[in-house]
Amino acid sequence: MSDSKHTSTTSTNEKLESSQAHAKKALDAAATAAREVAETAKNHARSAYAAGREELQAAAGDLREAARSTYADLSKTAKAKYGDLSQQAREHYGDVADRAVEAAGEYRDQLEDLAEQAEDYVRDNPFRAVGITFAAGLVLGLLLRRR
Repeated sequence: MSDSKHTSTTSTNEKLESSQAHAKKALDAAATAAREVAETAKNHARSAYAAGREELQAAAGDLREAARSTYADLSKTAKAKYGDLSQQAREHYGDVADRAVEAAGEYRDQLEDLAEQAEDYVRDNPFRAVGITFAAGLVLGLLLRRR
């Protein structure tokens, strides 16, 4: 029995060692597969990052061009509007200046008529004119003295 016990123990030990060897090989195979999966995932992530980065750069370029185009359009529109407003202001200024010249001419004519009437009145009534002038000077002197 001792030989049979010894044979049984040896057989069990061999089976345990064989089981351990198979488990180790399975673990090594799983670790290798995991490394390969991780490397594949890393490569896919890198290529996705590169593609995404290229698309974002293209989008940024498109936005930059759109902004430049919009700025150019707005600048042209503003310059055209400024030109229109400037022209309208010049026309309005011309109209106002013409009306001012006309009004000045009318007032000049009225003042000349008044000056002629005053001159005629002074020639016709010299003493009365001196009296009115004296009275007006006296009233003005009193009014200015009070202040």
